[in-house]
Amino acid sequence: MIANLFDRLFIDEWWVGHTKAWVIPGTEDMKPYIPAKTKIVKWVGSCIGYPLLAAIMSGIMQLIG
Repeated sequence: MIANLFDRLFIDEWWVGHTKAWVIPGTEDMKPYIPAKTKIVKWVGSCIGYPLLAAIMSGIMQLIG
């Protein structure tokens, strides 16, 4: 969970979105490299999907064990 949040905040938002480290020559017209819809899906998956999956898996393990 922490790695996903780090990826969303540091890598996607700051490094890719606000620095020139990821500028690919000839593709400046294609910015943003990570579209808004993709960002929303990643945030929902990271903040809701993974914890929900962990809760479901722990519930299954409780029923088995």
